[in-house]
Amino acid sequence: MLGCAEDLWVRHQMTMNLESTPVPELSCDMMREAEEFLDGQDTGHPFQFPQWGGANARMTVLRSDGRIRWLATFSLHRPLGRKAPWIRAASAVRGPVCDDEQLWSEGMRCVVGQLSREGIAYLETSPERVRSRSPLPENCAGDMPRSTLRLDLTASEDDLLANCSKTTRYEIRRAERVGVAVDASSGSAAVAEFQCLYKTLGEKKRFATDPASAVQARLAWIQGSDSRGALLLARAEGAVRGGAVIARAGRRCWYIWGASEKQGVSVGHLLQWRALQWAKAHGCAEYDFGGYRPGATSGPAWFKAGFGGKPVHFDEVSRTVLRPTSYRVFQFMSKLAS
Repeated sequence: MLGCAEDLWVRHQMTMNLESTPVPELSCDMMREAEEFLDGQDTGHPFQFPQWGGANARMTVLRSDGRIRWLATFSLHRPLGRKAPWIRAASAVRGPVCDDEQLWSEGMRCVVGQLSREGIAYLETSPERVRSRSPLPENCAGDMPRSTLRLDLTASEDDLLANCSKTTRYEIRRAERVGVAVDASSGSAAVAEFQCLYKTLGEKKRFATDPASAVQARLAWIQGSDSRGALLLARAEGAVRGGAVIARAGRRCWYIWGASEKQGVSVGHLLQWRALQWAKAHGCAEYDFGGYRPGATSGPAWFKAGFGGKPVHFDEVSRTVLRPTSYRVFQFMSKLAS
């Protein structure tokens, strides 16, 4: 016989419905419903909005009494490309999303069963859930905890500036003195200018940049709303010297992409300061710097720390094997290619 609490949970499960829809087939009403749910969850993230997922993505939700209780926007891909097109994988970047721990696990069980029946080899998840004190799970796909830096925006702008490091305050004021202008920009020309900077920085620093078509589509979504996010461009001496893309979910704003030239005056500090001001002006109570390595004494992490904030650590990227045979083939062929 079931205990009272377990019996209640089983009866609750019976009312849950799993729905899975390709993003291109979502109606406007479903899009709005997804946005409302994600804006209401502390674990929501811009990457989980279906508009971010693109044509090959699928939005899966768990409903109870007609309302979304759990959501994941999955990208479906072939990790080995044409070498093994029958091997397919699914990933939910910064998802699934559900603040209720028990319900989050139940949603995962439902989705694992569905994807396994569809022949998906493995599923990767990286939810925006703050890491507990428990040991890392056995299926953890990384060695270091995912970390970020978050800044409380509820203080006044004067206090936020005062809490920055001396170097950061100096660089902000210096950029303002020499006439650097940072504004929210829109239109295809602004997007092209940012993409040029972003691609050039990726080549210089040797990191993989997102495909141009994906950046364009996501910026179109961000710029289509007055409060979902912004493309900020920094101009000096008549030319674009830097840019930053920020996006919001609920009352938290994230730094997504950034790129700048280091010719003459530094524009990076002023760009980040304007991003904080935009977030605060649009009702955000917290700013997420989009990744952080605690203890850094140089580089991007040191730059971000100059604005203040507190480190936050998340649950690790987790990989769930759904089709063991296909996954073993994937591992073997991946080793041959490395």
